[in-house]
Amino acid sequence: MHTDDPALLHEIVRLYEAEPDLITLPGILFESVARLTDSDVVGWTEVHYRSGELRALLSVEDDPARRKEAFELYARHAGSHPFWQKDPAFFGERAVRESDIFTDEEFMALPMAREVFLPSRARRIMDVVIQHGEYALNLSAHRVVGRAPYNDAERDRLQAYRAHVLRAYRQAQRCTVDKLSAADRLHYAFPELTQRQVEVAVWIAQGKSNEAIAVAMGVSLDTVKAHLKAIFSKIGTDSRLALARLVHTVPPFSQMPPLWKLPVETWKTQTAAGS
Repeated sequence: MHTDDPALLHEIVRLYEAEPDLITLPGILFESVARLTDSDVVGWTEVHYRSGELRALLSVEDDPARRKEAFELYARHAGSHPFWQKDPAFFGERAVRESDIFTDEEFMALPMAREVFLPSRARRIMDVVIQHGEYALNLSAHRVVGRAPYNDAERDRLQAYRAHVLRAYRQAQRCTVDKLSAADRLHYAFPELTQRQVEVAVWIAQGKSNEAIAVAMGVSLDTVKAHLKAIFSKIGTDSRLALARLVHTVPPFSQMPPLWKLPVETWKTQTAAGS
């Protein structure tokens, strides 16, 4: 575990000890990467391939209008190089610096630099890109104008940290999904169920009888039976036990929207600016 680098070892241990979910993970990464690379700003972006949606967070507060403009300009120029596209095939398992690709003169002349980075005083850039399931993750470190380029030791630290970020992200995904209520799990596994059918299914999973469900929902017994018939038809079983097991099963990530959209209660505490 890179015991020859005490600073890196400290950040790796800290990452695992935190046992983060998707809410707390970016903040931990921001602090660790800033210390490991002596960066002024750290960015975290998740792209959900299936929907094309993304979540982008920065370690510092910024002007929402300026951020929107910068995103639009970035998208306009991203096709000019795989470095800007954050292409996982280009990055592989490397940490890549802007100075690995462009000379100072070339960088300063780039439309991407002149229109996106330099107006915010961002000058030095170092990125890792990670592909995981339906997500592409980008962790980026930035230094402001006037600061030195990232050196090889700082690059090697971020490169070594990358594998641990991936492990932590996998764990954070699972931790976040585990916080879903039984109703939400069922909703994502079987989106064709109506809200009332989900409610009946959850009651069934709690061992309630049809009669007790009718009383709890304020409906007739025949209505509960009709809901139950529809539920069994949609999920492909006529077993109350099988239904109970499904309610408590976490659905595959592939059946879910971007994970930052999940209705986990603690998600509402997130304060970092999103896309």
